[in-house]
Amino acid sequence: MHRLDALNPTRPRGDDPVVLQAADWLVKLHAGEMDEAGHRALHAWRAQAPEHERAWQAADELARTFGCVPTGLGVPTLESARRLRRRVLLRSTVLLATGAPAAWLAWRTWGVELAAEYRTAVGERRGFVLADGTRLLLDTGSAADVVFDERERLVLLRAGRILVETGHATGLPARPFFVQTTQGRVRALGTRFTVRGGDERTRVAVLEHAVEIVPRATDAARVVVRAGQEVDFTRDAAGTPRAIAAGADAWSQGALVADRQRLEDFLAELSRYRPGVLHCAPEVANLRISGVFQVADTDQVLATLAQTLPVQVRTRTRYWVTVGARAPG
Repeated sequence: MHRLDALNPTRPRGDDPVVLQAADWLVKLHAGEMDEAGHRALHAWRAQAPEHERAWQAADELARTFGCVPTGLGVPTLESARRLRRRVLLRSTVLLATGAPAAWLAWRTWGVELAAEYRTAVGERRGFVLADGTRLLLDTGSAADVVFDERERLVLLRAGRILVETGHATGLPARPFFVQTTQGRVRALGTRFTVRGGDERTRVAVLEHAVEIVPRATDAARVVVRAGQEVDFTRDAAGTPRAIAAGADAWSQGALVADRQRLEDFLAELSRYRPGVLHCAPEVANLRISGVFQVADTDQVLATLAQTLPVQVRTRTRYWVTVGARAPG
């Protein structure tokens, strides 16, 4: 039994439709979508039956315990992004109410990303200028926080990928500049570079000057990566720097560059720029593709694939697309 369930055996389970209703009310409340009439309706729903109030208290307790409904939800954003956050929160509430262990981590991680100071929606790229003149460009679906103090300048990459052009504003004290991910830190040595975070590893590509990789493990060797090189590193060690991949920073200009890339890998990258599921059928996964593709119109990219490769794009809905083998004839 989950810890919270043990404390409260009457906690409603996720298979109860009332839990879905409670989650819906919770999202509306914290998203700033409720007027005075909405608040009256919520109170009426809670008073309608004891199980309604139990479901509401359970959902509200989880939200307060894990900080997963940040105040940022009330800030106007793209409507599509708000709808996406709402669906994720609703799903997370239901999973948490059932006590599913993986959901606790997913809920907390998502909440941290959503509450990040700098973030982008799916398909969006956005640039920011920090207090020291450093320029940050966030790729699609990315999130980062910035912490500057008297000792250091730190960017916490929560999700996705960023392009960093370090600055040195006059009148400010000289302090080292770091980008931190789950796997460790990247120290800028007067440079321009990209950092892409992941669950298991971080990838760094250096476009100008150099960076120093500092894995999280205390006994891990530090590695200097120079302009024209990229490297992957884990919590325990950094790999050997290699020549930077073609078009490593093309995403900053809204493009994907493929050089005899496997179709499955290309579609996985393209899927980051569109909502929903983009699936590659196994029979076409190893087809090779080359070219420069603009991610602002992913539908056009898919149409181009259908014209240049022996594949067919099957669209079940706007949010469920499969690329498979072209039918004979």
